[in-house]
Amino acid sequence: MSILSIHDAHDAGAGIVSGGKVLGAVNEERFTKLKNDVGFPIHSLRYLLEENGLEDVQKIAIPWIGGSALFARMIPYLEVKRRKVWRREFPKPSRFRMKLRNLFFRVIQDQNPRWLWRAAGETIGTHVFSRRLAPLGINKELVFVEHHTAHAASAYYASGFKEALIVTIDGAGDGVSGTVSTGIDGEIKRVNEFKASASLGILYGAATIACDLRYSEDEGKLMSLAAYSYPSELKELSQISHYDEKRRQLLSSNGRKYEYLLAEYLKDHILWKNNREAFAYAVQKHAEEQVLKIIRQYIKETGIRNVAVSGGFFSNIIANMMINQMPEVKDFFVFPHMGDGGLPIGAAYYVDFLENGKLEKKQIDNLYYGPEYSSSQIEKVLKKHAKDGKIRFEEHRDIAKYTGEKMVDEKQIVLWFQGQMEYGPRGLGNRSVLSLANDASYRNEMNLIIKRRPYYQPFASTILEEDAKKLLEPYARENKFMTTGYRVKKERMGELVAASHIDGTTRPQMLGDENRLYRQLLQKVKSETGVGALLNTSLNKHGQPIVMSPDDALWTLMNTGAKYLAIGDFFVEKK
Repeated sequence: MSILSIHDAHDAGAGIVSGGKVLGAVNEERFTKLKNDVGFPIHSLRYLLEENGLEDVQKIAIPWIGGSALFARMIPYLEVKRRKVWRREFPKPSRFRMKLRNLFFRVIQDQNPRWLWRAAGETIGTHVFSRRLAPLGINKELVFVEHHTAHAASAYYASGFKEALIVTIDGAGDGVSGTVSTGIDGEIKRVNEFKASASLGILYGAATIACDLRYSEDEGKLMSLAAYSYPSELKELSQISHYDEKRRQLLSSNGRKYEYLLAEYLKDHILWKNNREAFAYAVQKHAEEQVLKIIRQYIKETGIRNVAVSGGFFSNIIANMMINQMPEVKDFFVFPHMGDGGLPIGAAYYVDFLENGKLEKKQIDNLYYGPEYSSSQIEKVLKKHAKDGKIRFEEHRDIAKYTGEKMVDEKQIVLWFQGQMEYGPRGLGNRSVLSLANDASYRNEMNLIIKRRPYYQPFASTILEEDAKKLLEPYARENKFMTTGYRVKKERMGELVAASHIDGTTRPQMLGDENRLYRQLLQKVKSETGVGALLNTSLNKHGQPIVMSPDDALWTLMNTGAKYLAIGDFFVEKK
């Protein structure tokens, strides 16, 4: 028996779990081509039901009860408009409207009394979901899972830890901006929770807006920009959000709770006195310090040294690197789809354990949960596109060997499309854009012809698991999902220069045997260059979701400066 889960807010999607194992998961953006798409994920749901059927589904988990989800379910356009403002597809509110929204946020942000919000959320949610599921012939019991419980479950049940300290931090969800829990023998018990009105995630997001970047999408750019600064400290940030160890709470003395009004305050009162790089450094350092204080305190109090984290804040690979290096931490796991797009898996995990009581003892080793296309399906698409004479293609029995030779001999970037689509924000060797990593010119070319990233944003790497210790330091533990930063050894920097940042860090995917074909490609590159490493970035044009289908891959080839595409057993050249 299985648990289906549906997430209908921003970065909507669905997932299905059975006996502690993920059977499938996908986000709506891959179908609609709208980055971080919002609303009821009809395409994701249909895909999962086509692949897995409805007969074995016991219950449907819904990973958000009240708050913005409640209003978005009643008036779906509100969430659509909110996302468009974040993405700058819609004008930001006037100062007057910002202040009105701030008053509204101050009233509802912490959702007191909680029982009333939960009752309203479950009542409205049950009505809305029943109405939306009825045309699909779905009539299963709905189970509403609190937002941060779903985040915590995603981290714990995917970690393989029998015993874990679980920390979640994000902007806000169901009146909370973060939690600390213990996971022991499958049971999750909340130890503490942090107010939404003092959110560390909203502080970081507002700082992102203040630097003229997009909220809930460009926080990684702020983190990258911080590396270009000298050490900087801004004590005013503590007024917005800081962790008080005695009171065991995130606290704020600043009355600005709406992210855009807070961003205006940061811009007018703090940023104008500092350069952007110094401001970014101070925000990054402040955020790191608060999270480390939380983790250090609760390791000491609980005695649990295996740490599992989730929530949008933990997309911050530098903060994760600091946790990974803490002497107090025995083992560390970041759920790879840590933002709200990963909520369906967390909710499904949680209800699955309640129903079936099975705890998976092994940590997940891959995220290949999405659609896969047969050789005949791929060939049909290629023939369609070849009719206009703009591409030519040929089949190869050993596509990894042939692609590796092309990359090394011609020093070319290759679009790489294979197997099942990855779940989450990273291309992990099935929907990736690849190049050698041993020359900085690859990074520049990748930016010019495909990604169009700002100068301060680096690319990630894939490294053969057995080579990671030779290239990285300190090597605390393996990481298969690009969720944690590592420092490149100074004497080996030349081998990863295109996939490293100015501060000497890289965001690696350490590849074992979980992806046979991708591993063969890296082994071929190693045989030619001496090192099993590549620059790896997700297969998409800037501003677009990661590609899903062969048609998407061909569109990306034709609409970027890329020349080659390895798709299934076929190697495609753009004329």
